[in-house]
Amino acid sequence: MSAGPLESAPSGSGAPGPGATESAPSGVPTPTEGTSPRPGLSEAERAAAFSSGRAPLDRSAALRAGSTPVPRKFVLWVIVAFAVLGLGGLAAEHFVGNAGVGSAITTPLTTLAGTAPPSIATAPAGPSVGASPAAVIGLKHLTPNPAPALDLTDQQGAVWNLGQVRGKVVVVTFMNAECNDICPVLADEVTQADQLLGARASSVHFVVVNTDPLETSLAVTPPALTLTGLGSLPDVTFVTGSLSDLIRVWKAYGVTVAVSNTTRLVTHNDVMYFIDPGGGLALRATPFGNEDSAGAYRLDPTTIHTFAQGVATAAAGLIPVKP
Repeated sequence: MSAGPLESAPSGSGAPGPGATESAPSGVPTPTEGTSPRPGLSEAERAAAFSSGRAPLDRSAALRAGSTPVPRKFVLWVIVAFAVLGLGGLAAEHFVGNAGVGSAITTPLTTLAGTAPPSIATAPAGPSVGASPAAVIGLKHLTPNPAPALDLTDQQGAVWNLGQVRGKVVVVTFMNAECNDICPVLADEVTQADQLLGARASSVHFVVVNTDPLETSLAVTPPALTLTGLGSLPDVTFVTGSLSDLIRVWKAYGVTVAVSNTTRLVTHNDVMYFIDPGGGLALRATPFGNEDSAGAYRLDPTTIHTFAQGVATAAAGLIPVKP
């Protein structure tokens, strides 16, 4: 470690001030002007000099010893180690990103208090090629229970809750207001599912819950609607609210939200719920997407269409059959 610049001691500290000298410890010769260059040490003397830094004589000998060269093999091993760690980081980013839970983050994360435990944030692997729509969306049947409340604020600034769409099938999704997560992929799937429902679309309502704790209240319609075209669909509602209200909803629906303490990057797990017309939580699906090096989520058109088919079929299956 190189020494830093000398600083004058504060008044009254007892330390020598600028220009003052310290007497040499007993037994250690004081350097004087005109002395010959410091002699070198033998290997044995060098080893003894660096074996201890406590005695004044050892420190003086260490100064005479000079710096110890770093072996070339050590430098090469350090380079190899950094290369391996770098490749490991890229692999982690690839697999975690493909699972739909955001890129691997090396900066400390803060998981918001009250949200779901980290185990819930582990998303399953992507579906196999040629899987059925139900398999692609990871459809799971849930034990019938009343759906957790969604008392939030919609994109128009009005109070919104599930009671306003009672009698319809409600598909609940989660994405950031700024549309910087899985939003583009999920928005395409919702749009296509709405189209596939055809005339039955009037019996289904899609609700998008904000998952961005850094942008909880928007004065205008959020990018999650304007950038994706979801805002033009009459049966799509975006809801947000205070952080405490959002945390309550995230916890109730098993959503974990984390924020990087340095980059402020927000990550969350991806889930989709289907609420039957009677207000019961009936089905759960797992959205996913591939994250590229720029942090944008994409999915091939065929898989997006298959996912949309799965959503439309699941929603339609909950619509009561008219006598």
